[in-house]
Amino acid sequence: MNITLAVLQLEDIPQAKQFAIRTRQLLFPDVYQLALPYDLTHFQDVYLHDQKGACFVVKDQQHNIIGMIAYRAYNHRFALDIPKDSVEVVKLFIQPEYRRQGLASRLCEALFGYAAQQKIKYFYLHTHPFLPAAEYFWTKQGFDVIHREEIQNYDTIHMFKSA
Repeated sequence: MNITLAVLQLEDIPQAKQFAIRTRQLLFPDVYQLALPYDLTHFQDVYLHDQKGACFVVKDQQHNIIGMIAYRAYNHRFALDIPKDSVEVVKLFIQPEYRRQGLASRLCEALFGYAAQQKIKYFYLHTHPFLPAAEYFWTKQGFDVIHREEIQNYDTIHMFKSA
């Protein structure tokens, strides 16, 4: 498989933003579609210019993005006991035809390696039970479940790890 994995570059932003919007619509077709969240309307500011933001992409031979992962400053929108300087891991998605080849793990390795260089120590994420094997995957990446709840008809699993 001839793919490239790299940190987001300025020229990748339009394609990366569209990839993130499209995957959001696939995962959550019945909610969140009226207005885009701040990170998608300010993609460059959040994932390229903010010191607490980063994004990695995987591209195929034709330079199309086939996978992505990112982190951003955590905004403490959930009532959880999480350190103030945590980042939130977001946007992990691999195109279905490229799954089960280790790309998600490679993206995580790149993202957490980059975070270590940036002196980031605390990671929060949330996932949902309807995503196949998500909780298991994140546990393999070193995350622990810290809370489970139902939010707007979606069971939510809150997870945390420290470097």
